[in-house]
Amino acid sequence: MDREQTARNYHRSGNNCAISVYGAFDDKVSGTPPKPRGDGGKCGTVLAGMQILRECGIDASGFESRFLEKYGTIYCAELRKKKHPCNDLVGFSASMVENELARVQNSDGQGQIIN
Repeated sequence: MDREQTARNYHRSGNNCAISVYGAFDDKVSGTPPKPRGDGGKCGTVLAGMQILRECGIDASGFESRFLEKYGTIYCAELRKKKHPCNDLVGFSASMVENELARVQNSDGQGQIIN
């Protein structure tokens, strides 16, 4: 099962959004997941995705902008107002983290992608 599906399943079983994304990478991280709506009301999936990348030593600076490009906001209240299903946000963030981890793993160690 891929990380996106794992995160979605965690969320469907009653975990909050941040724990769901963070938990899908529990073999990579060992800290405490961020609190949803932390850092000024940001979506917990954004906070969790960025924290996972940072804990793995990966630059997370582009994470927010990719999420913003897809959903138009990174703030929980605005996402809920726009009626974006939280489970979709969980899946998208987990997928972005998984893709970034794979990209870095396939790099030559200098940030260049190896074909």
